[in-house]
Amino acid sequence: MREIQKNKATRAVEKLQRDRIVIFRINALTRIGREELMTIFTQLFTEFGFNPAMLFNLYSAVVEIIFNAIKANAKHVFFKSEVKTKLIRQKFENIDELLQIIFQEEALRDFMARHIVADKLKKRVNTVLQIDDKKRTGRINLLSKKDLELLYEFKRLLEEEEVLIHFTIALTEDRITFNVVNDTPILAKDMARIEQSRSIHKALFTEGRSTDYFGPDYLDVTESAGFGIAMADEIYYEMGLDPLKYFTISASNSSTHAVMYFPREKVQL
Repeated sequence: MREIQKNKATRAVEKLQRDRIVIFRINALTRIGREELMTIFTQLFTEFGFNPAMLFNLYSAVVEIIFNAIKANAKHVFFKSEVKTKLIRQKFENIDELLQIIFQEEALRDFMARHIVADKLKKRVNTVLQIDDKKRTGRINLLSKKDLELLYEFKRLLEEEEVLIHFTIALTEDRITFNVVNDTPILAKDMARIEQSRSIHKALFTEGRSTDYFGPDYLDVTESAGFGIAMADEIYYEMGLDPLKYFTISASNSSTHAVMYFPREKVQL
């Protein structure tokens, strides 16, 4: 297994050396996947002369952002499933056409979100991702028939929606960029929560106490604006950089982009 990881990492680094860009398609990030990504980061830092003291911080930030994308895709397909169920119960006609209209328009998506129990959705997402991780890591004996049925339904929804995550590493003469794109839009209320959370973190940094953000008085632990983004922002503050400039989160009607870039002079050994 470690030889496979090494070969995959070597190919990725060789492609970076040749093309200055490498793209991965991701639908999960299990323990094995995280080990593969760490191997890629280790070889990347070695081959391009980056400071090894920064390796774990950058790797951890990327892992958290990928996890955010995985959770967002799971939330999207379950949210859409809940909306479809409500439309069926209300005996609407042309359900599929109506769903397409709703999910193409931000205002309609946000309106429907008010009628879905957020905690129920969050619990469903966390549960199915835990089940998926157990199955992928060979612990299927720990899963019940109900667990497997929930996982099957989740996989069916993902295939039906054709949602994917693309993770890109790109190098130029002056920067290294990590780009995570997932094929689902973020709700406006979730984007607003993220922006408000990051603004509070920045205000604390300006006062010289950014680490206070990780205390219970400030940290937003919802799935859409939690520890991962805050941790990535804190890395930028430690480097003397403004994360709101170097780490951007944006959305369209069909996708969400999280782009982190670092000046090479800040990560070079």
